[in-house]
Amino acid sequence: MAEHLASIFGTEKDRVNCPFFFKIGACRHGDRCSRLHTKPTVSQTVLLVNIYQSPELAVANDPVAAANLDPRKVQEHFEDFYEDIFEEMSKYGEVENLNSCDNTSDHMVGNVYCKFREEEEAVAALASLTGRFYGGRPIVAEFSPVTDFREATCRQYEENICARGGLCNFMHLKPISKNLRKRLFGRYKKRSRSRSRSRSRSRSRGRDRDDRDDRGRGREREEKRRPRETSAERRAKIAEWNKAKNDDPTEDDQPAN
Repeated sequence: MAEHLASIFGTEKDRVNCPFFFKIGACRHGDRCSRLHTKPTVSQTVLLVNIYQSPELAVANDPVAAANLDPRKVQEHFEDFYEDIFEEMSKYGEVENLNSCDNTSDHMVGNVYCKFREEEEAVAALASLTGRFYGGRPIVAEFSPVTDFREATCRQYEENICARGGLCNFMHLKPISKNLRKRLFGRYKKRSRSRSRSRSRSRSRGRDRDDRDDRGRGREREEKRRPRETSAERRAKIAEWNKAKNDDPTEDDQPAN
């Protein structure tokens, strides 16, 4: 029974826990949902609720102003915000993912998900952000059950064929430029390469020490295998050396001055 409940947890077959909340960290029914929204006590992912205020939403009810919006300015506005959030979150640890929703429904609009490499880093970020403000508005931060954004993302949106638009219940993630992504996330690749080189040098030094130790042990084993001479053998060898020295013609006495 326990194995069965564990296997269906967070799926459509689970009649107790909300599958949308488990996948996306948000549910369009909110507190009125018939299933439980079980918030994690700790997670790698921190959700910043409704933190991004898009210029497009600000003029959504004004067709003239909406028509005059420059898409490049809108993207610049978002990337400035994205970099601002990234720099703040990176103070607490390594950011693996930073995703901002482009959805327009109330339970997802402006949501930003930040996934850290370690849970301890997410704990530090949540503690620091609690009670703070951004853009004159209080920051609402909480742990999110979302750790796999592939399951939470709308694939049709990525293919530009989602018929539900901003009201879709799956994440429509706002893209950033390749240059910005390289500049922000590239720092971790540099650190990783540096750590790899350091580990490689350590392993190389370790192998050198092992080789020296092996050679030393080899000499010791060779010396141990070599039989020790007896006293009689050593005296005989010394006698042979003395005899050879006396018989050597090159060692005749030099004429006296």
